[in-house]
Formats: sequence, structure tokens, C-alpha cells
Amino acid sequence: MSTRTNRVEQMLRREIAGMLLRGDLRDPRIQPIAAISITAVRVAPDLGSARVFVDALGDAVNVPRVLAGLNAGAGAIRAALGPKLNLKRTPSLRFERDDSVDQGRTIERVLAEIAVESAATGAPAVPDAAESHDSDAPDDEDDSDDGDSDDGDSDDDAPASSGP
Repeated sequence: MSTRTNRVEQMLRREIAGMLLRGDLRDPRIQPIAAISITAVRVAPDLGSARVFVDALGDAVNVPRVLAGLNAGAGAIRAALGPKLNLKRTPSLRFERDDSVDQGRTIERVLAEIAVESAATGAPAVPDAAESHDSDAPDDEDDSDDGDSDDGDSDDDAPASSGP
């Protein structure tokens, strides 16, 4: 991803979040505004379109309704962003739910369940790397470093020459 794309994504995220905080969008579906967060923006390489990821803080927010309100006002948001972005063409906007926070919570819950189960059985939740390596090692290890080489080459222990 180019530096320009990153800058445009940051500008879009900052400006859209500012519009929400200032109350520039008056759609009743976008309530409560304080609970809505613009988590990320991903702009297409040609800067023609942008996906705006939205998350709602708290359970009282109807996220599909908020997304419907934001997508309905996407044209007005785009028009308001145009003069502020200093771009030849303002990207079209598509608002989507950011599920990464929910996915993170699910992963944390599963890890907590594993920790509880392992505590109940007395086994460690995550085996120690040294223990798992030792238990997986075969009984007869590679004997190449024991010095009992039977290949007849006695120059193995001689220092390597440093050059001509």
C-alpha cells in the first residue's frame, strides 16, 4: 500500500469521525452518535472508492440501522468531504460493520475457556516449548557432532582457511 493511499485513508477516517462528532449528519438512525466509532478506512488503489468500517460501542446501538443511515447519507458525506480532501476525485463511500472487535472477544473467550479447562485437569494451558521439543524428539538423535565420524576424512576438525 502506498504512502498516498495511507494518507487518504487517515484523512477520510478523521474527517468522517469529525462530521459525526459535530453532528453534521442529522439522520435519526445514526443515534447515539457518541457510541459510533469509525475504526478504519480502506481505499481502493485508484482512490475511486473507500470502505469505511464502523463499530458501535455498547449494546444499545442497532448497528444495521446505523449502517443504513450512514450508507443513505454517503452521497452527502462525500460532497462535504470533497473540498476538505484536496483530491481530484473524492472516493465513493461504502459503510460496513467492523467485526474485528467481536472476533477478538470470541478469541479471548475461547482462550479463557481453554485456561479454565487446563486448570481443572492440572495440565498447562500452553505446553512449554522446551518440553514439547524434548518429548517430540526421537530417541536416537543425529550423531553427526559426536566426533566419531567413520567417513575417513580427518580434516573435519582442522580450521578453515581464510583465503588464498
